[in-house]
Amino acid sequence: MAKKPKPDPDAATLNYEEAIGALEEIVERIEGGEIGLAESMEAYERGVKLIARCRSVLSEAEQKISELDLGMSAGGSSAAPDRTD
Repeated sequence: MAKKPKPDPDAATLNYEEAIGALEEIVERIEGGEIGLAESMEAYERGVKLIARCRSVLSEAEQKISELDLGMSAGGSSAAPDRTD
C-alpha cells in the first residue's frame, strides 16, 4: 500500500535544505511507482516550484557572496576583525 504524502508547506517558505529534501521525496515516490499518473503530475508541478525555490535561494547566496567579495576587494572591512592578542 502506498504511503500517504506528508502535507507540504508552500515552496516559497522552505529553506534550501528543506526544498531539496522535498524534491528527493517526490522523486522517490514517482520512481517507486507509489503514485498514479494524476498524482505524479501534481508532484511534478510541486517539483518545478521547489526547483525554482532552490534556484532563488542559490541566486541570493551568490549575490551576497559577490557583494562581500566586492567589499573585500574595495578595502572594506572583513567579517572577522583582526585580533592582536
